[in-house]
Amino acid sequence: MSDDRIIDFNDLKNKVRDSDVDKFEQYIYNLYFSVMDGSLTMVEFSKKIFDYMQENNISQEKFMNIQKKFMERYGMDSKEVEEQLKNFGIDRLSAGFGNMDINNFTNENIESIKKSASFYEKYGQKIKPKSCITSFVKNDVNDIEIVIDQEKVMLYSNKKISLMDAELNEFLLEYKNMFNKKIKVVLCENYSEYEY
Repeated sequence: MSDDRIIDFNDLKNKVRDSDVDKFEQYIYNLYFSVMDGSLTMVEFSKKIFDYMQENNISQEKFMNIQKKFMERYGMDSKEVEEQLKNFGIDRLSAGFGNMDINNFTNENIESIKKSASFYEKYGQKIKPKSCITSFVKNDVNDIEIVIDQEKVMLYSNKKISLMDAELNEFLLEYKNMFNKKIKVVLCENYSEYEY
C-alpha cells in the first residue's frame, strides 16, 4: 500500500469544519457579551474556554485551527493578532497557555490562568503597547544596554557611563541624524538589580 492511501487519524481528529467554527462563534459571542456587561471576569472567561474544549473533546491543535479559521472568516490575520498580544506583554507560551494539555487540566494550570488574567484585569488600562529597539555598546570604556523608543534613547549600565566613548557617540549621532532634530538621551547608570 502506498503512503498516500494511509489514513492519518490525527489529521482527521484536528480537521476543522465550518460547523466547528459556527459553534465556536456562537459560544464566544455569548461569553464576550457576559464579559462586557461585567457578569463574567477574564479568569472565568479563560476557564469557560477550557471547559468548552473539554466538553467538545477538542485538542489544543484543533482549537488553534478553529480560532484561525474564525479570524480568517472576518479578515483578521492570526499572526498580527498574536503580535499585538505580545506588544501588550501577553505571550501565549510564557503565560502558560501554549503547552497546556487539555485532557490533563490541573489546578496548577487554572492558577496560572488566574494569575495572568488577574494582572491584566487589574492593570490592563495602565499598560501601553511599546515597540522598542535594543542595542549594546560593550568596549573598554562602557558596558551599556541601549533601549530606543522613537526619539528617546535610554542608556542602561550597572557602572558609570562615560559620555566620552567614541563608539557610543557615533551610535547616538547616527540615530539622531535619522530624525534631523534633537533626541532625548536618558542615563540609567550605577543601577542595582535584585530578584523579587
